[in-house]
Formats: sequence, structure tokens, C-alpha cells
Amino acid sequence: MSVQLSINSEQKSFLEIAREKVAYYGEQQTGLAEALALIIGKSADSESCHKIASLSVREILILTKEEIKEMGFTKSMAERIFACILFAKKLNSMSIPNTFIANSTEEIARALMYTKYYEQEVFTVLALDTKLGILGKSEIFKGSLHTTIVHPREVYRFALQKGAAAIVISHNHPSGRSQPTSEDIEVTKRIVQAGQYIGIECLDHIIIGDGNFSSLKEKGYMS
Repeated sequence: MSVQLSINSEQKSFLEIAREKVAYYGEQQTGLAEALALIIGKSADSESCHKIASLSVREILILTKEEIKEMGFTKSMAERIFACILFAKKLNSMSIPNTFIANSTEEIARALMYTKYYEQEVFTVLALDTKLGILGKSEIFKGSLHTTIVHPREVYRFALQKGAAAIVISHNHPSGRSQPTSEDIEVTKRIVQAGQYIGIECLDHIIIGDGNFSSLKEKGYMS
């Protein structure tokens, strides 16, 4: 039996309308506001759901529970939506599978592109085996990148724990521009030098922008 949207939609709750849209149009055509209504349940209202839906992905990912409440949601609804946002972030952070092989700079950058949504700079280390297979990933530092924060000791501690033969390091630029700064270059040189002493090569430092990236190796800063 085919499903049709009710013409008399003003008598229905937003949740009922959302359910009908999903059934009629399918998940590919369902909007974010309707998806939120399915999460919230009977208490969902069109205005509040569309407020969140009108935000950019970056804005949604950095919402706090208080900010969600200010949009017209109750405390319990805000906690539920916040949990969904946290769940989405965790899924994004798992975007590099255990079988991932670091065959190219482009592949690594694509796998780390989720960090473009972070509000702060986040420094990530990929531990690799001799065949460039990933042994592990760790987001070690958060905040402005500078030499007193990003210490090679912490980078290689993780690499040694994983038994890595090599590493790739990466961090995001919340500004959206991936051009390396003087601090980025200085941090890279220190980490490369430390790796030479330890015997774990740092293969590249990839800076993630808003849909773009820069490789310090390709730019000649890794020698």
C-alpha cells in the first residue's frame, strides 16, 4: 500500500508529519529538522527543530546543552540532542579503519578531513607499521599549536606504545586556511629531528583546512 502525505497537516504534530515524510520520501529526501523530530519524539516542534537545521555543520557540532535549550528545547531534549551530536563526533573520529593503508597524502588528508569541524586546533598522530598500515590514531593536543604545547616526547610516546615504524602527524586550522605557519614549521622540524634519534620516521605533517589541506613534506619542510 502506498503512503501519501496528509493534506490536513496542520492538525498533525510535527513528529507525525516527520514520520510521514520519511515514509513517503525516504531517508535521502528527509530534512535534518524531521530527523531531529524522530529523535526527540512527541515533544518535537517545528520551530525549534528548524532552528538547529538552519545552522551549518560546524555550528551544530560545537553546540552546548545550554545553547540547545535556548533554542526552545527542554533540558531532557537538549541532553538527547547533545548526545546525538557527541555520537556523530565519535563516528567521525573513527573514520580511519584498522585496515587503512597510508598510500598517499590525499588518502590520509581525506580520512582526517573531519577535523575541519573542530573549533580548536587538534593535533593528531597516526602510528604506522612497516607497510604503512595504521596501528593507531591519537588526538594528543588541543588548543593553539606552539612548541611549548606540542612536545615530541608525547608524540613518540604514543608511537612507541603502538610499536610504530613511522608516523604521520596532522592538525587542523579552524580558520579554514591550510597554509603552514612559522609555528607549524618549527614544530614539524622538532618532531622530525626527535624521530631521527629514536628511529621512528615522521613521514609527513598534514594541515587540514576547510575542505583543503597542505603537506609539509610536499612543501619541502620535512628535510
